[in-house]
Parts: sequence; structure tokens; C-alpha cells
Amino acid sequence: MKNHRIRVAGLALVAALLGTSPVLSQDYAESHLAAARATIAAAHASEQFDQILPVLADQAKALFQRSNPSLVQEIDAVVNQIALELAKRRPELDRELERVWAARFTEDELKEITAFYSSAVGMKFGQNMPLVIQDSIRSASIWRDALSTELVTKSREELIKRGHQF
Repeated sequence: MKNHRIRVAGLALVAALLGTSPVLSQDYAESHLAAARATIAAAHASEQFDQILPVLADQAKALFQRSNPSLVQEIDAVVNQIALELAKRRPELDRELERVWAARFTEDELKEITAFYSSAVGMKFGQNMPLVIQDSIRSASIWRDALSTELVTKSREELIKRGHQF
């Protein structure tokens, strides 16, 4: 569940960035976009978005099934059919991601990044980065929760010392 929330939050952030970035309105040379495409592929940077449509389909199914539980099979069939039709639109996202990368990196920088991700250490980095991010988020959450508890406990103690009740 926590991973799902992290994924949804990340997807929402990407959607917000795609919709609001002024640099995306710029035109880029096809070679620049091709370099971005190669970098994205080498870095496996778009794979995390492969779950957008399946997650949305599951949410739509749950929504309709709550309203009419007797139609589970028909709802599944309809939502799956529509999701498959919408899957054809994935290239739209890929083109937007290419523009995002092209906006942030020069063509030469993209080629260097691709070279890195094509190296042994770059491949290992690409494979492990999602896990490193997940573990980092988990560590930050644990740290945040510990700080929150300590902040509330010490503040309560100090306020009680000053004659207040909590």
C-alpha cells in the first residue's frame, strides 16, 4: 500500500510537471529528442510509468464494482477493453518524457548519460536505483516518525513544566 501511494504521488508529480513546464513548449532538434529517447531507454527511466494504466484500470473497476457488485465480470471486461484501447496512447507519454529530458540536458549531455547507463556500473545503478529510492523513502519516513514523536513528547513535557495540561 505504501509503495502504491509513493508511486501515485510520483505519477501525480510527473503529471503536474508535464502540464506546467514552460520549457516543454520549446522545439528541439530530432537528434536532441533521439538522444533523450536513447537516454530514457538506457536509464530505464520510463518503465516506472508502465503501471499507470493498470492502476487506473484497477481503480475504475473498483469504482464501478462498488456501485454495482453484480456486474463484476462485465465491468472487468469493459474496463479491460477500454484500457487496451488507451494503451495505444503510451507513445504520447514517451514523447513528453523525451521533451522533459531534452529540456534539462543538452544533446551531448544526454549522450554522456546514455554512455554511463550503458556501462556496467551504469546498468547496476539503473537496476538498483528504484530500490535505493524506495529504501531512502522508508528510512526518511522512519526518521520523520521518530522526530515527530520526540518533538511532541518533549514539547508536552516542557508545556507541563510551565503549568499547562495536555
